[in-house]
Amino acid sequence: MDISKLKKDMIIPNYRRLCELLDLNIVGGSSKRSQLKEMERHFKYRKEGNKFIIEDIYNDILEKIDARKYTKGNNRIEFTNFLISKQDENKIGIYKIVLNNDIYIGSTIKSFRERFRCQHVKNNPVPHIFDMFEEGATFEIVEICEGMTEPEIRALENKYINKYKTDSKWNLINSNDAWSYIPIYKQKYKTIKIKEEDYEKALQVLKELNLLS
Repeated sequence: MDISKLKKDMIIPNYRRLCELLDLNIVGGSSKRSQLKEMERHFKYRKEGNKFIIEDIYNDILEKIDARKYTKGNNRIEFTNFLISKQDENKIGIYKIVLNNDIYIGSTIKSFRERFRCQHVKNNPVPHIFDMFEEGATFEIVEICEGMTEPEIRALENKYINKYKTDSKWNLINSNDAWSYIPIYKQKYKTIKIKEEDYEKALQVLKELNLLS
């Protein structure tokens, strides 16, 4: 990687041009994510749409850090990009995933740690989120919502989504507002057998008990 052509505050129009300046091959998928992560060891940048804006160029290459580490003495995996204390990790509420000026707003009614674990997988229903984590995104609390109902939490999540949607400093990843919580209950039925000669009598009894309309 040749960073000699880079300058602080330089605006590079797209990934292809960045690779040309750095004398790198243009790749995609996981190779691109690894390549971008490697760039972050050489210089600091932020993204605005397709543009790369160089914020700093390091004199010394930063140490390569694995986002995961195992706690000595047990099988618990700690993630350096999970910026929530053990005291709060099992609480519920609004969270944000941040990479440079890209931000995703979400909520959880289980726990922050459980939600992070579900988001930090390749088959994430929002593929951009996995890509963000691969590039070093952080998972942080926006607001703890202990004692609130799911509809209340969703409404608060929408407020934060709208807040960041109108803030030009941020590139909001969310494609939609938080879903509106409408409980749906599927009616269950059972079948009983009645002698043919007792059928009309059974109907009359059910009507009297308001069990049959």
